[in-house]
Amino acid sequence: MNPASGTAPTRRIFYGWWLVLACSTMTFFASGIFFRGFTVFVPAIRDSLHLTQAQTNLVFSLARAEGGLEGPIAGWLIDRFGNRALLIPCVLLAGAGYFVLALFADGFWSFALIYLGIISLGNSIAFQHALFAGINQWFRRRRSLAISTLAAISSLGGLVLVPLMSVIILSAGWRWAIAASGIAYLVGILPFTFMFRNRPEDMGLLPDGDTTPPVITVAGSGTSGRRLEVRDYTVREALHTKAYWLLLLGAGLRQMATIGILISIVPILESKGVSRQTAANLTGAIFGINFVSRMAFGYLADRWSKSMILGATLALESIAFVCLLMGSWNDYRIILLFVFIVLEGMGDGAGVIVWAALGEYYGREKFATLRGIIAFSHSWVLVATPVAAGWVFDRFGNFDWAIIPGAACAAVAALCFFLIKTPRQLTVES
Repeated sequence: MNPASGTAPTRRIFYGWWLVLACSTMTFFASGIFFRGFTVFVPAIRDSLHLTQAQTNLVFSLARAEGGLEGPIAGWLIDRFGNRALLIPCVLLAGAGYFVLALFADGFWSFALIYLGIISLGNSIAFQHALFAGINQWFRRRRSLAISTLAAISSLGGLVLVPLMSVIILSAGWRWAIAASGIAYLVGILPFTFMFRNRPEDMGLLPDGDTTPPVITVAGSGTSGRRLEVRDYTVREALHTKAYWLLLLGAGLRQMATIGILISIVPILESKGVSRQTAANLTGAIFGINFVSRMAFGYLADRWSKSMILGATLALESIAFVCLLMGSWNDYRIILLFVFIVLEGMGDGAGVIVWAALGEYYGREKFATLRGIIAFSHSWVLVATPVAAGWVFDRFGNFDWAIIPGAACAAVAALCFFLIKTPRQLTVES
């Protein structure tokens, strides 16, 4: 059985790569401000609004979980109406939310309602669901590279914007930084949404710029075998495969390992003797390493086993958390903190391959729905682990009992990914 597909035209750049460029620009700002930048807002908002660490972590963790809670509904809407129908209004909603937050947040409840009901809702639908589902529609053979490029540029947003926002917060206050975030959404993100197209077929193209759909040839008794066209899995068919459940479990354990630590990474580093601005700079360094690892692993994942890459990088993250636990800024153990920065940057950078694996295994047609189910399944983790980390700090004055379970969860997640076997391809008569 030999796979075959058409060849890509060489006279012009495939529009899917222009789409990757536009989406990467959008995620540069969205990641640096919302998905990564929250780390520098955590201590600033906590102190300004007189909140506990657990209260602050609760809001930011609910924001992370919101994308999972709405996942099945958002996925169904995307599969039904297309990505662009949700992307543009949600970017507008998120951008407006930053101005509302800067003007009206004066306590826990106003902060929570504005951040969760406006900012997080818009960001989650636009950037956790619509954007990734859209890129998946445009690529098959180069899916890992395309998705990883998108994620890599988002890491650059963290590298550049996290330290920059920290400077603004420390010099002018977090409200000015929040208002600047709203301007960035309207100027740096919104114009690029109009380049977005739902599927290559809408422009008379095929994924990857191919000229014919992918087929496999089955040897027969005659001189030529039967040519069968590869088809996508339905939701029901995907749910009956072992690989889907291992992918779901591994993705959930990965989030359980990392989210509580990453939300609190600036306070954690402060507890190790690092100044707040230096902690923000080190956090930016993690995202810089993310960029390199995502590009490298994105290239390799189109050639090597995605499950093996995910397993190996989760094992590295487990080691990274042990280094964080034992590290200190004030003596020779500073080396362990730098090892943590490097290994966490590498391991976290490879996490996006989860979605490339999902697209490879089950195709384009129901990707958004299948992704939404996975995101929904571990949405509770995104709330529980950061709140638990905040409670640990409020109770013990350090984060040690949050870091230890994180290391264990990363190790078990690695095992889940190592056990995945690629599901068989489904076909129809060509």
